[in-house]
Amino acid sequence: MAQRPGFFRPSDQALAFGQQYGVVLARWGELFGAASALVQANVELGQLASEAAKEWEQWQSQTANAPWDWLNPEMMQRFTQGFPAAAPRKRDD
Repeated sequence: MAQRPGFFRPSDQALAFGQQYGVVLARWGELFGAASALVQANVELGQLASEAAKEWEQWQSQTANAPWDWLNPEMMQRFTQGFPAAAPRKRDD
C-alpha cells in the first residue's frame, strides 16, 4: 500500500517522477554521446574524402599529358631510329 506523504517524506508519485526524470536525463546523455561520436565519424569521413580528392587531382594532373609524353616528336624520332628505313615499294600498274 502506498504511503501517504509526510512533512519530511515525498509521495510515491514524486519519487517515481524523480526516478523517471533521472532515466530521461541518462537517455539525453546517451543521445548526446552518440551524436558526438557521429559528428567525429563525419569529420574523419570528410578528412578522408578531402585527402582522396587531393590524391585524385594529383593523379589526374600527372596523367593528363601522359599520351603526349611518349608520343611527342622527339620521343617518336628516338623510337623510330631503331628501325631500318623502309625502302619505297614499287607499284605494279
